[in-house]
Amino acid sequence: MAYKHYTSCFLYPAGGKPYNEDDRLAFLAGQAVKILVITGLAAGIGFLAGPVGAVLAAAIAYLASATATIDKAAAEWLNHRLVCLDKDNPKCAVGIVSYNPFRSDLGAFDNDQYFDVVLMPHPTTEILNAETNQAALAAANRYNADGTVVTEFAAKITAHPANDILNDGFQGHELLFPRDDLKNDLGYAPADDHARWGLHCEAEGDFWIKMRQWAPAIVILLTAALVVTAAAAAAGASVGAAVGCAIGSFFLGALGCAIGSFLGGLLGGAIGGAIGGAASYYGAIKPVLQGLFNINPGDVEDANVGDKALGPIRLGDHVAVLGEHVYDGYHKGWHEFHPLMAVVKFDGAAGVDAKHYLQWDPDFPDTGTVPQKPPGEATDLAAQDMRDGLGSAAFRTRCENLRRTWCAMLHDAFDPETKRTQQGLEQRWTIHPMVDGCIPHERPPGPHIG
Repeated sequence: MAYKHYTSCFLYPAGGKPYNEDDRLAFLAGQAVKILVITGLAAGIGFLAGPVGAVLAAAIAYLASATATIDKAAAEWLNHRLVCLDKDNPKCAVGIVSYNPFRSDLGAFDNDQYFDVVLMPHPTTEILNAETNQAALAAANRYNADGTVVTEFAAKITAHPANDILNDGFQGHELLFPRDDLKNDLGYAPADDHARWGLHCEAEGDFWIKMRQWAPAIVILLTAALVVTAAAAAAGASVGAAVGCAIGSFFLGALGCAIGSFLGGLLGGAIGGAIGGAASYYGAIKPVLQGLFNINPGDVEDANVGDKALGPIRLGDHVAVLGEHVYDGYHKGWHEFHPLMAVVKFDGAAGVDAKHYLQWDPDFPDTGTVPQKPPGEATDLAAQDMRDGLGSAAFRTRCENLRRTWCAMLHDAFDPETKRTQQGLEQRWTIHPMVDGCIPHERPPGPHIG
């Protein structure tokens, strides 16, 4: 299955400040005021035709303006959240999957699925991912919140500065290094955030497409829930006032009844409203929204264009990924691939296996076994190259060649000429003939004539 793409990035600063999670309250407040004003004006105009006209005009205006609010929220989410870093020019990276693909729950209003990639050749160490509450691989040379390298690797980076992730002159610098205008105007997440030292990759779901399509029905559902909640609150207030009056009058007579009625009404209204609201949410709103959330969620396997026999993408896999390179302005600010367009596991069938993958090891022993050369690779490595990492010309060349080989396969798969070639009966492959292609059957020789 092909990857799914519902969002579009925009150019900054031409497109203005991206929609951010901190803007949600102000957005909702502004839209609520707009709905009230539009509904009130419509009711006033409709009243010229009498009370019935006022009610009908107000109802139509309310439904239209509330639907427009959901549509605007969807537009902000889909089209004004991601800043293009290199529009319509997908980027490719090679690395190790940091944690099993993960999807947020309904509360995040985001059904994308995602994982991070620790970029080659940076070393990894096991940590607990606080977001997924599962084991994960992190870059061993990652950062503290203030941008300094973690204690375990600080001295090693000082001795081998070419291996600093954001200043490696390779994938880290190309894909993760902050852009000056975005850093100054919008900001970035603290340097210890997993998406600052790893490449975040997201497969898109269509929750906000569904929200937009079903907006009128959702407005009606929410309105009904509000009516139920209000009715329950009114009933609770009535019962609470009666009980409060009875209790208060027992002690203080008429004055006690008044005080008890007031306090009982408040308490009863709160309890009734809470019960009505909970019943509406769990009985109607959540099941409907959850259904929309679950219909077509993001799935990284849609972008898995390699050999399916290798299984799904998982923690520790050596992969190449291709995607739209963007700045995520909705969260705290980082670079990511959104959408993830293609991902493929390293596989020996293509001549480049995980055993050819390179990781910088500042403690590599003289007697250690250097990773094998892929077919066609002429550059040899020694133990000192492994210790120097990207500070070694030979090590850097091997990394660049490995990335070039795998990324060429992914880029070729999206080339228009390649897609035309794939239409041939003998070209039934998705990513590259060496990765998931079929060898055409040899045809028997034709009959001898003459």
